[in-house]
Amino acid sequence: MNALTRRGFLLSAAAGSAAAALYARPGFAAEWPERPVTIVVPFPPGGSNDVIARLFAQVFSEKFGKSFVVENRPGANGNIGANAVARAAPDGHTLLLSGNGQNAMNHGLFAKMPYDSRTDFTHIGQMGAISNALLVSPGFPAQTFKAYLDLAKSKPEAVACASPGNGSSPHMAMAMLQHAVGMKLLHIPYRGASPAITDALGGQVPSIMINVDIPLPHVRAGKLNVLAVTSPERNPLYPDAPTVAESGFPGFSATGWMGLSGPAGLPADIVTRLNRAINDTLDDPKIKERYAAGGYVRVGGSPEQYARFISSEIDKWTKVAKDTGASIE
Repeated sequence: MNALTRRGFLLSAAAGSAAAALYARPGFAAEWPERPVTIVVPFPPGGSNDVIARLFAQVFSEKFGKSFVVENRPGANGNIGANAVARAAPDGHTLLLSGNGQNAMNHGLFAKMPYDSRTDFTHIGQMGAISNALLVSPGFPAQTFKAYLDLAKSKPEAVACASPGNGSSPHMAMAMLQHAVGMKLLHIPYRGASPAITDALGGQVPSIMINVDIPLPHVRAGKLNVLAVTSPERNPLYPDAPTVAESGFPGFSATGWMGLSGPAGLPADIVTRLNRAINDTLDDPKIKERYAAGGYVRVGGSPEQYARFISSEIDKWTKVAKDTGASIE
C-alpha cells in the first residue's frame, strides 16, 4: 500500500470510527424511528387525552414516515399505562400521552406511586390544555351556576355530580369547587368520559363535570346545559357560560392538560425532533382549526418548560388533595 493510498485508508477508517463513536454516544439515535412508535394513552378511548393522542399520531406518522400507534392502557387513574412507559426502553419507540392525572394529581391522590413524574420520564413538550365544564340536564331545578351552588349548599350530598373517574381533572375540579364554595356534592365516578356522559344524557345522574369538548354536540342539541367553566377565561365553545373565577371565586383555575413524554434517558436528538414536531403541528392552520373546534388551547414550548410546568402542577394538586381530602385509596 503506497503512502497516498494508506493515508486515504486511514482517513476513511478515522471517519468511520468517528461516525461509530458518534452513533454510540449516549443521547444520539442513529436511525429513528426504526419501527412503529407506540403512544400509550393511560385511559380508555373517547376522552380528551385519547383525542389529542390520535390527532398527533396521525400527523407524526406522515411526518416521520413510520406508524405512530395509540395504545389505550387504562387503570389506576393512569398509573398503569404511565408506569409501563417509565419502565420501557428509552429508544423513542414507546411514548406516553402525559397529563395532569397520571403526571401530577396522582402524586397527591395515591399514598404510594410506582414512579416519580419528575425523574422517571423525559418530558418532551406540552400539546395543549382544556377546561372542564359543569353541566346539568334541562329538567334539573337549578339552571344557573348560582342556583346550583345554592341548592348544593342547602342540601349536602343531595346533588349528584358525575365525573369520568376518581382523580380525573373533572373530579379534582369538582373537589376544588366544593372546597371553595363550602358545599358537598355526591360524587359519582365513572370509568371514563363515555359512560359518564351517557348516564348524564339518560338522566341517571343530574349533573356532570367533564372536559368541555366531550358534551359539545349534546349541548348544541339542547340535551345538556352548561352552567360554568373552570378555566381562567371563558371558553369559546360556550361563550355565554361564566367562569367559576368570575362568579365570585377569583383565581379559580382547574384545567386539564396533555403532552408527550418518554422514559428517562431518551436520546436528546429524538427529544429535539419530537419537540419540534409538536410545535410545528400546533402552528399548522388545520390543527389550529381542530383545536378551536374542540375547545382546546394550544401550548407548545420547550422540553424544559414542560418539565418545569409538570413539577409546579405536582405541587399544586398535591396541596389541593391535602386541602380537600381527595384520595383514590
